[in-house]
Amino acid sequence: MFIAVIAVGNDHGNRHRHFSPGRETVTVDSPEKAYDVWRRKGVKGRTLVLFDRYPHMHGRFNYQGEPRLERSNLVEYSIFQNVIRKLYFIVPDENWKDFLQQPTTKVIKPIAGLERGVSLYDLNGLPMIGTTPSSLPHLPEQVLVYINGDVFDAKQAQDLLTRKGISSDITVIYQGNRQ
Repeated sequence: MFIAVIAVGNDHGNRHRHFSPGRETVTVDSPEKAYDVWRRKGVKGRTLVLFDRYPHMHGRFNYQGEPRLERSNLVEYSIFQNVIRKLYFIVPDENWKDFLQQPTTKVIKPIAGLERGVSLYDLNGLPMIGTTPSSLPHLPEQVLVYINGDVFDAKQAQDLLTRKGISSDITVIYQGNRQ
């Protein structure tokens, strides 16, 4: 019975994930355009590796009515739209101690097996894991990648994923003010 439950759960989870054929790297000039890329590709139920500033330290946004895609809520909006089901938030190794000192309304719990890894909380019911490049584990499934080029060097982020054996079908690089 246990094996049947695992098999059905695994099939159900995989069936609701949509991947993009091939690999693509897209540069955008505003964060919310990443969602447009994912929507056009039809991706669903995915893990996101987020190289950016930590946007959710104080909990979720309070919306009046339906959530709207805005510059500041790409991740949450993508969760509401079932694009993202799990999130790895990458913190530069040199900023890890400062990151852990930031005030938060949620309990931060260490993750066994990750030297620098914490469960930040479930963002709208989905796991959100904070970790550093040196502690990022190998992720066996293809992931979505979002790199804020104003915070992380895109080439270094992509090299990290290659070293860790992590593949992505869609990598979005937000350049902001940098060209």
